[in-house]
Amino acid sequence: MKAIRKILLIALLAALGGVVGFLSARYGLKLPHPPGWAVGHKLALLALLPVAALLAIGLHELGHVLAGRALGFRFVWLTVGPFKWKQMPAGLKFEWNTSLNTAGGLALCVPPDNHDLRRRFSWYALGGPLGSLAWAALALGGFALLPAGGSPAAHVPLLALAVSGLLSALLFVVTLIPMHTGGFTSDGGRVLSLARGGPAGQLELAVLAAMVRSMAGTRPRELSRPALEAALRAVAPLPTPPPFQKYAHYYLYLSLLDAGDPAAAAPHLAAYQAGAPDLPPAFQGSVWLEAAFFAAAYQHDAAAAEAFQRQAKPSPLTPADVPPRVAAALARLAGDAALARAQAQAALRELPQSLDPGSARFYADWLQDTLRWADAAETQQTQQAQQAQQASMSEVPNEAVRRSV
Repeated sequence: MKAIRKILLIALLAALGGVVGFLSARYGLKLPHPPGWAVGHKLALLALLPVAALLAIGLHELGHVLAGRALGFRFVWLTVGPFKWKQMPAGLKFEWNTSLNTAGGLALCVPPDNHDLRRRFSWYALGGPLGSLAWAALALGGFALLPAGGSPAAHVPLLALAVSGLLSALLFVVTLIPMHTGGFTSDGGRVLSLARGGPAGQLELAVLAAMVRSMAGTRPRELSRPALEAALRAVAPLPTPPPFQKYAHYYLYLSLLDAGDPAAAAPHLAAYQAGAPDLPPAFQGSVWLEAAFFAAAYQHDAAAAEAFQRQAKPSPLTPADVPPRVAAALARLAGDAALARAQAQAALRELPQSLDPGSARFYADWLQDTLRWADAAETQQTQQAQQAQQASMSEVPNEAVRRSV
């Protein structure tokens, strides 16, 4: 069924692109060029096409950011093609985006509280299509109103502007189509899910509430487990698991683990792992690394932990504290105090940059406990070495007495 839906989606997008191209060519958007159009001008236009595409994508994502800021959301990151901006404690930071999965654009803003999440997240989702619509109107309107004369060189950027407007118009239409593909839900799909409510909509709101509280610094054990569990029971009869089901299991896993009940947390982690293939590839590595951490730290199963660690493919979106935390758990399981200390310290250095301060509090406690374990283990090893040395030294005079007799 999923394969059929993907084929239908690709066919729909191809048909939509064909319709847009036909209408553009038929009704005036023929991108006319002045006399004297040479090969160099055509090459210049081709060189500007990626810029036009990035501009269309960037303004779509910026629409989400502006809508989020207008709603009081906190900016977290913005990715457009190879560019990425992140909000850090010291301010806005630019870095290169090396993940192809997010090169198509990704914006993240989070609300400071869980008040009226349905309405606020709906407008946040609509911010992208509205940004695309505004840029399409501005770019195509400007191109239509500007004089067609002038030198060919001056006309090249105008044509690129028109292409960017066309791409924005296409983005406006496509992102409003309710769909879920590549691990992402379209803006239209998000708005529709929130608007119609039902079990899937209630589950989404429960997960969003947990996410907001966790990002505001609430420990996992203090999250509302009854709300998440009730939402999961409500969607159980649905023929297709809603996209947010795996995230509900993730927060329940964290909550139960932080509450000191790893046995009850394990099934939720297993359900989260089962949903990993439906996540964007850039986020899947974090799932398997979490499974490796749990297997090493709580199930004491080194073989399973190492298998999960090998399966993980970290990406630029993998939190920087996770790989060293997994390494610390494996080293602690192996009894390597020095390595466990070094990796725990590395993870603790990265935790202040976490996008999820709530779960960071739980992991910080585990890492601090690992440091205490490493100190105790090394103290014990030192004492054992000293005792062995003293025993060895006491054997020397005894041997001398036996020889003299």
